[in-house]
Amino acid sequence: MTDIFDTTTTAAETDESDTEDAVSEFASVTTDEQEEWRGPVSDRRAQVLLVANTYPSDQALYRNAFIHRRVLAYLEAGIDVEVYYLHPPVEESYGYLFDGVQVTVGGPADYEQRIAAHRYRTILVHFANEHMIRPVVEHQPETPVIVWVHGFEAEAWHRRWFNFTDSATQIRQALAKRDDYHVDQLRLMGRLMSATDLDVRIVHVSDWFRRNIVEPDTGVSTRHPYVIPNIVDGDFFPYREKEPEHRLRVLSIRPFASHKYANDQTVAAILELSTRPFFDRLSFTIRGEGPMFAETVSPLRDLPSVSVQEGFLRQEEIAELHVEHGVFLAPTRFDSQGVSMCEAMASGLVPVSTAIAAIPEFVEDRVTGLLTAPEDPAGLADRIEMLYYNPELFQRLSESAARRVREQCGHEATVSREIEMIGRDL
Repeated sequence: MTDIFDTTTTAAETDESDTEDAVSEFASVTTDEQEEWRGPVSDRRAQVLLVANTYPSDQALYRNAFIHRRVLAYLEAGIDVEVYYLHPPVEESYGYLFDGVQVTVGGPADYEQRIAAHRYRTILVHFANEHMIRPVVEHQPETPVIVWVHGFEAEAWHRRWFNFTDSATQIRQALAKRDDYHVDQLRLMGRLMSATDLDVRIVHVSDWFRRNIVEPDTGVSTRHPYVIPNIVDGDFFPYREKEPEHRLRVLSIRPFASHKYANDQTVAAILELSTRPFFDRLSFTIRGEGPMFAETVSPLRDLPSVSVQEGFLRQEEIAELHVEHGVFLAPTRFDSQGVSMCEAMASGLVPVSTAIAAIPEFVEDRVTGLLTAPEDPAGLADRIEMLYYNPELFQRLSESAARRVREQCGHEATVSREIEMIGRDL
């Protein structure tokens, strides 16, 4: 058997703040908060194990919420699945219930004991690292494994350059992580992608990300690639025909824990629009959470047409905001999909975003949304002005966005395919 762990160092714990989800970085759970929802670990073992680097809770609503949506769909389809949140600092495992899903939180030792003691029919891995993969290889190498590739776990160290440009300290930290995490992590991903003696299937959330990031950075082509985007639930985010006045109401719901989400560009675009004669007819709603929130939005505090609020939003609250607004302002510096943008599209909001990374795979400029060049706040303002003066264009893009995202990211195009993959092993 191929030794996919022929390095002398161990994989570093993945940085949960980098998790690739439109809103996965919103939550930060302290030890005290965790104590509130700790419970016993369930003794029951399912046929299918899903392991991830983090999972939502009542205290952390958005962490890997896109994985939770999958789990709910699997359970509804009759798949017997359990969730393991593998968190290396945890010494004593515990459990909690979230939205009807039983979750176990534990460290590498407890996880390995579970893999050694129970034979699963299939193991589902999100944000793969050595802690997740090594026990499977050592204790049940014949078990089928499906690995989802979402983002940072398969990127070269420099891909998120925008997060370490503020100081020399950040650059030194990034270079250190390059040597003690990225080399081994990319080697692991490359070997999983090319394995011939393990039953491993690789799912990429976008073809652009596979072709332009994952395969170049690992130096390996995926043997049998599956491209399945993260699900966008069109029932939860129903399309309601937008009226022309909805084009005047602009919404932004973003994490504020990384420069990746380009919230500074959103602020700059609004400030640019404030110099234009129609600005008083527009309204903006900014919602988000993260350590960069207060400083980033501070220039908007004195604008009466801008509503700024920090804090968590439940999915129901997001859906309600979708109903009230018509434009979703979502510039980015790096995205493998852009789930919150796609959810807004499902509700009929017109996305205004950046033609970078995988975004054009999900938004076609002037067909299902409006795109601008990277690092171009004035261009973002111009796109909103375009919608202001063209209500017919706004309504056409709104309808097209809702239709396109259902075709590309709806249940049949996403979790139905995943359920078929999992069902093959049951």
